This record gives sequence, structure tokens and C-alpha cells, in this order.
Amino acid sequence: MVSICVPNLNTRAFLEERFESIFKQTFGDWELVVVDNFSEDGAWDFFRTQADRDSRMRISQAPREGMYANWNNCIREARGEYVYIATSDDTMTPDCLEKLVAALDQHPDCGIAHCCLTFIDEKSQPILTGHCWGNHSTTLFMGEWNKKQHVRPRGHDTVMALGLKTPYYSITQILVRRTLFDEVGLFENHWGSFGDLEWQMRASLATKTVHIPEYLATWRIHPQQASQLDRYQNAVREGLYLDMAETVIRFSQAHNLPFQGGLPKRLRRFYWNECIKARLRAEPKYHRKFGVLLKSLSFGPALIAQAAQRLCRRQISGKDGDIPNDVRKELSRLGLDNVLPEK
Repeated sequence: MVSICVPNLNTRAFLEERFESIFKQTFGDWELVVVDNFSEDGAWDFFRTQADRDSRMRISQAPREGMYANWNNCIREARGEYVYIATSDDTMTPDCLEKLVAALDQHPDCGIAHCCLTFIDEKSQPILTGHCWGNHSTTLFMGEWNKKQHVRPRGHDTVMALGLKTPYYSITQILVRRTLFDEVGLFENHWGSFGDLEWQMRASLATKTVHIPEYLATWRIHPQQASQLDRYQNAVREGLYLDMAETVIRFSQAHNLPFQGGLPKRLRRFYWNECIKARLRAEPKYHRKFGVLLKSLSFGPALIAQAAQRLCRRQISGKDGDIPNDVRKELSRLGLDNVLPEK
């Protein structure tokens, strides 16, 4: 029923915990597909030992061609109705597959089942403050809906990703119908470390998503990921996010999916604001000077994006901006009156 895919490169330190979480699953109808990129830390010997333990496990090695290329290697080997990408340094609860499978079985029109996510540290302790899933922009946007099982229509999560960043923070949060990969394709390597975001935009254009309001998967934060936020800011500054959005729009047009027009002007303004934010963060002197402005630029709705663009121009160029009353009212509601010029 489920193909559990474990792509791997030099994560031996976390493999025992990852495999323990797989072998303890209450749902037993699975195969385990491991593709290792010739690890140098003893991971391959570990996999060989585990394969002797369970006949449901198939292991192989492939050249290093990038993270997403190896995800694709695993998916091509998958034979199950559903695919779960179990990144090798993360874990899941014992009932994770059972509940995600049940959700897709109950909703045959959904191609993705999605659950809540727990961030964990290098020692597997939950991270509940600061940079965690609970504080993620799309999590805050969904609010109380995160606590209810619900089905989101085609295109919904793509719009969220275009305006607020991805609703699927980690690939470990989702179970995917294998046929969805046939429909929208595999992961693209050329987006750097954001190939899963671009795939998720494509996938949620083509299918509905069922959300399970339980914390069934984890995403581990460890030193190798310390520069992730910097990589994101660099990608935004270089215009990658806008290029990705336009690629998804073209994909939608080519496949007769929900978005038939071009990238809306308001979203273009939002991406322009994101680029400005990234540039400001990259320069500490600007960050100190425009700290409140950065806060005002953190909201995804088009109304705030429109206001933020004008505010940003005014703050940076020193020129006043004509800010509509409805925008003033919304910024006031958010407690950002001090970034508004006097009328």
C-alpha cells in the first residue's frame, strides 16, 4: 500500500532513530525503498544490516546528483499506491502512516494527506518557540483550521504558497498518491534547496489536500541546516521565488489547471516586497533603521503587500506615498501606525 522512500547521504548519526520510527509503524502494509548516494559515514553498512532484518526493504546506491535527484530515484523504485518520503534525519509517530493512509482512503478525490509538524533539535527534543511550525506564516494564516480535519480544494495550497510561502513546511508532513507524480512530474533539481516548494505548488494545482489535525511527523533542525534561512533570503534577493511562481503559472496554463491568467499584479508586488525585505535583512545598518518597516512587510494579503510597496518606496527614497484609507485602517489594526506618514 505505501512505499516509504529513504533517500540518504551521510546521515548515519540519525538513521537508527529514523528506522526505529519506521519499524514501529502500526500500519504494516509497506515497502521500504532506500537509495544511498555512496555515503562515507557507515550508512551503507547500516542499510545492509537492516535489509537482512526485513524482507520489505530494498536498498541500492546511486551517484550524487543532488538531493531532489535522489528523491526521484526512490520514487521511480516505488510500487505502492501511496508514497511517503522519509527524509533520513527525521522521524514520525507510530500511527503516522495509519492515519494518513486512512485519510486518503476516505477521500479518494484527494492526492495529498497533510498533518501537523513538530520541529525537533539535534537531540530529538521538540522546538516549540521561535523558528517552529507553529510560528510559520501559513500555520498562522490557517489558524483554528489546523485543529480540524478538512479538505482544501485544488489550487488553494498553491495560492497560499504564492502569497505566504509553503503550507507544507517539510516533505515528512505529507503522504502522496503515486499517480500524482505521473500527473505533475517529479522534483526539479535546478531550484536549489527549494525544489520541494515548486513541486508542491504544481501538485496542489492538480489535486485536493486533506488535512489531519495531529502532529504525526517531525523535522529536525541541526547544524547542517543552520544556513537555511540565509539560503532562502539569498534566493528571494536573486528573484528565484518570482521565477518559480511564474513557472508554476505556465505549468497551470499548459495543463488546463486552475490558474489560466498570468501572475497577478498584486502577487508581483508581493514578490517585489519580499526582495526588498531580503535586501534590507542582508544589510544590518538597513535592518536597524527599517526594523518596523520589515514587520509591516511580513503580511501576505494583497492589501498589505500594496501598502508595503508604497511604504518601502517612501522609507528608502525619502518620498511620501499616497496610502489609501483602507490600507491605513488595516495597518492600524495590526498595530503598525508608527510606519504611517501623517495625512
